[in-house]
Amino acid sequence: MGAKHSSTKNGLAFDLGAFDLDGTVLRRNLRITRATVAALQRLRDRGMRLVVATGRRFEDAREYAGRLGFSDQDPVICYGGSMVRRMNGETLLHRTLPRSLGTEVLEWAAGRDLHARVFLDGGIVTSPDTPAALEHLRRYAEPGVSVVDSPADWLRDGGAEPTKLVIVDRPDDIKGWLEEAQTAFAGRLFVTRSLPHYVEVGSLEGTKASALGFLCDRWGIERERVLAFGDADNDIDMLRFAGHGVAVGGMTGEVREAADVVVPGVDEDGVAGYVENFLEGS
Repeated sequence: MGAKHSSTKNGLAFDLGAFDLDGTVLRRNLRITRATVAALQRLRDRGMRLVVATGRRFEDAREYAGRLGFSDQDPVICYGGSMVRRMNGETLLHRTLPRSLGTEVLEWAAGRDLHARVFLDGGIVTSPDTPAALEHLRRYAEPGVSVVDSPADWLRDGGAEPTKLVIVDRPDDIKGWLEEAQTAFAGRLFVTRSLPHYVEVGSLEGTKASALGFLCDRWGIERERVLAFGDADNDIDMLRFAGHGVAVGGMTGEVREAADVVVPGVDEDGVAGYVENFLEGS
């Protein structure tokens, strides 16, 4: 971490740039600034490959990646790293949770009266709303949601293997549930937090770092040549994987510690400012 990198064919120190969405380039009002769009285009013009790496599902990832200038053949990393899919819909990688493990997580959540969401390829199955979930769903309404009395029973009885699971609760309470879930499923599942009120659960390989490694292998890029930007706990493994990790604001101390550098948050156009300084020094 923090090492200097020599330039190569594109004249830059890096060949691949990876960008989280929410809290990194996407503001709370779901806007992306012109400065951010222009910054990413400048990197493309200099020959860098770019990829979005988000916890959002593919449909959302594609919409926002389109605003950032990505085209049909460009892949996006979505569902927190469990899927890599081109903008045109071609799936390159899809990792799901085994049905038995998914059911165990959903039973764990139900036993604590927590709202659970099962993210599938193209849809979401949820438990009935809790007060915390209603607060969330008013702000982040999503299409394609089916409500069932018991997601655990739905999955056990033959529901499709989940791409990821999400537990929703108030931010003040979610940290305790995160720590408990990480202990309960250690060594079997990847448990993290992407938003202040979200605990996300995926396969051990369903991480942003793993998905980036898949693309690096596909494109012949060494991890030292990766520049990654993120702000939340589910970006930590990606920031550590990259040759240079940039924490944009940083939701927690762990995020900031995982990065090589911390820049201003998304509301201050931290990514655009960093890219401008990076290119001026290259």
